[in-house]
Amino acid sequence: MPDRSHIGRRYEAPGQVIDPERARQFAAAISGADTDPFPGQVPPTYAAVYCVGPSFAQLFGDEEVGVNLAGLIHGEQSFEWPAPVREGDVVDSSAEIIDVEDKRGMTFLTLAVEAKRPADSQVVCRGRALMIIRGAPQ
Repeated sequence: MPDRSHIGRRYEAPGQVIDPERARQFAAAISGADTDPFPGQVPPTYAAVYCVGPSFAQLFGDEEVGVNLAGLIHGEQSFEWPAPVREGDVVDSSAEIIDVEDKRGMTFLTLAVEAKRPADSQVVCRGRALMIIRGAPQ
């Protein structure tokens, strides 16, 4: 189970390619339209694919931290996009555990996420996520 000793632990996922076809399929799926509602652009929520997914997969596989997926509740999430991400971009994504609190028998795990385009060092996405894990130590 995550604890305060895990604060500062980072998960790096370099080389995430923003695949144009996958981004278009994602856009069509979230819009319910037959055509791409974001022509030539990447939908903002595609950040789940290139920024969150790759680094969170590492977190969930980290046996030392031991996130109990069966008890995991998605608490909240926020993003900002300081620079546009474009189809074909390559980005380096990361997540860092920035806080761990035990309250009412649950662990509140806060992570900071970021995706940076190494070609020009621009941050294309940053955000925070709060995960609540039931069954925390008392």
